Amino acid sequence: MIKRITYLFSACFLLFACREVGWEEHYERPEWLKGNAWELLEDRGGFSIFLEAVEIAGYRSLVEGKGIITVLAPSDEAFEAYLNEKGLSSVSELSAAELKKLVGFHLVYYAFNKERFANYRPEGQSVEKPAMAGLYYKHRTKSRDTVSVEQDMVAGKERTIFHKERFVPVFSHYLFISKDIDATSNYEYFYPESSWTGAGGFNISNASVEEYALPTDNGYVYIVDKVIEPLETVHAELKEKSNYSDFISIYDRFTSYWYDDETSKEYAEVGDSLYIKSHLGLPEIASEWSYNGGGGLQDYANLAALSSDAYNVFAPNNQAIQQFFNQFWVPYYSSLDEVPFLPLQVLLYNHVYSGSIVFPGEVERGDIKSTFGNIIQFDPVTDVEDRGIGVNGVYYGLNEVIVPGLFEGVTGPMLQNPKYNMFLHMVYGSGTLQALMGDALKFTVFAPSDEVILNTIYGGSEIFWNEGNPLKFGDEAVEVENSEGIRVPVSTGAMKAFVQNHIVTDEITEIAGTKVYRTRNPFSYLYISDDGVASSNTYNLGEFTAAENVGGNWTNGKVYEVDRSLIREEGSFKYIVASASSGTSSVQEFSEFSKLLSQADLVEPNKEFEFLFGDNYMLFAPTNEAILRAKEEGKIPTDKDELEDYLRYYFVPISPNSINDYAFPGMGVSGDFLTSQENGNSYGQLTLVDNGSSLQVKSTLGEMANVVSTFPKIYVDGAIYQIDKVLSSGQ
Repeated sequence: MIKRITYLFSACFLLFACREVGWEEHYERPEWLKGNAWELLEDRGGFSIFLEAVEIAGYRSLVEGKGIITVLAPSDEAFEAYLNEKGLSSVSELSAAELKKLVGFHLVYYAFNKERFANYRPEGQSVEKPAMAGLYYKHRTKSRDTVSVEQDMVAGKERTIFHKERFVPVFSHYLFISKDIDATSNYEYFYPESSWTGAGGFNISNASVEEYALPTDNGYVYIVDKVIEPLETVHAELKEKSNYSDFISIYDRFTSYWYDDETSKEYAEVGDSLYIKSHLGLPEIASEWSYNGGGGLQDYANLAALSSDAYNVFAPNNQAIQQFFNQFWVPYYSSLDEVPFLPLQVLLYNHVYSGSIVFPGEVERGDIKSTFGNIIQFDPVTDVEDRGIGVNGVYYGLNEVIVPGLFEGVTGPMLQNPKYNMFLHMVYGSGTLQALMGDALKFTVFAPSDEVILNTIYGGSEIFWNEGNPLKFGDEAVEVENSEGIRVPVSTGAMKAFVQNHIVTDEITEIAGTKVYRTRNPFSYLYISDDGVASSNTYNLGEFTAAENVGGNWTNGKVYEVDRSLIREEGSFKYIVASASSGTSSVQEFSEFSKLLSQADLVEPNKEFEFLFGDNYMLFAPTNEAILRAKEEGKIPTDKDELEDYLRYYFVPISPNSINDYAFPGMGVSGDFLTSQENGNSYGQLTLVDNGSSLQVKSTLGEMANVVSTFPKIYVDGAIYQIDKVLSSGQ
């Protein structure tokens, strides 16, 4: 496929028939026909070693004009220096594969004049003074490794790995201007054996350009002062360095292999299959290309990503990782191999950054942030033991771990202690992890252990843990049984509702007194008392659960372990209240109100609270004693229609009143509210009074009733309060 595309483009340029927007701008045939690149170099003299290497490697026909090409040509003097450094006397001493790899790195696809090399624009050169000038710095070459074979530990099979062509970095003066950093110090930081000579132009990887853009009839030739060393992936570079073996080892636990159908059809022998090595859930630092087709475009077509995106790896050495392990994991694990995927992913994401190539000047300035919010900052001199440019990015070998803030905040216990493994998966899977980053807000997290979660009924089902393949990231899952009794992963929405009911955006310093806090779920609250903490579900059952402080100076709040899951009430009051008179009912305190609802046909099956049209509500229901007393005094209508109208006065619907919270003392939910009682073209009103430590409701006739329930009972459809007397709307 790739070969066919290359030939197609070549034909298009030669015939001037290919008019895809942008392509002909980048790769147009030069205006001046000066002979092909081979002839130009041969006529000039002084390039015999390079031309010999080109011929042995099998690229002579290409350089002679078979395709549009930009040639980066080192002189004989430069090539002799390279051979001496390698202990060689002739290019013929290199193997065919080595020579093809080396020479191919000097042959860049298409024709680039000086300005287009310095400021390549994937969208077309017509953009004047564009943003990101120079940041599209990588250019595809003919250099590619032969296939390799690796053992796929997950599948238990060998995989034949296809290696894509290398991109050569061109560091132009525009790039450093765009980043507002010094060119000399930042370039020479990675290339200490080279000198920055790119003012007004560029350096190409480790080489300076001695002559720019000599035109030929099949492209351009650049004379460079060094042989350009073929770059490897940052993964391959670090893998060769023994002091970073722990980093590579934990990174490679995320290894995955995906079958490349198009490449297999084009390059594989009959019956063979070619795979691309990637890392699930992490940047693909083992891939030569920074884009492999995941965004819908063919891999070779996403020029913006291929030319600008880099994997920037900040790899702690083995000693630093061991120190981190001792600080955070040694109480719970005997080795790194035992640590689960998610904590490792959080750690690794603080040490790899996908985006524009990162230079030390940007690190010092604090420009770079990890996926999980940390500023990736260190001293590029004292904290870096090794560094280098790779074909797909850069690497810094650090003598310290950049500790993720998530390990020091309220998510710390989940990332450190395996007893919270399921809760961590639900926090991660629901997208809540990032919401708990930083210290701008304070949180309280009530963390249930795996044992507690496994004993929870949620959505009518037990909760299960599916370990999956322990060698494959993402294969594990929290599950429930569906209506057919089949175990399925908990949906993202259900996980989010579960998790957010265990989180309060406030720091609860003690579990004592009588307090209420909003959870991160709308209209859902946690109740605090001297007996512990309760959600709407446990409170409706009359139960508080113990909350034990999880020790640690968490930077953004407090963490408590609970011995019962704090889920929301999943039932609807309108369905439950009809059975309030039952001796086993959890709402017996509303039994007399339930009888009135039944008399008015307001809880008739399939028509329960039909007058609310599905809206949530606050219901201020008189106590059993208040209703019995009012009956004796004849204050409650007996006619069915009048009774319905009367009872609707106690319902305050949420939407018409634009209420954002149910009422609690001190929360400020007070004022005049519309009820569900119709009054011609309008509705009856109740006044809610918040006294700071108690609530009262006042009728339009001025009757005042006290809310006597310590906390309301909250259901899916509304919040139910008890008041100490009946009220009259005046109708």
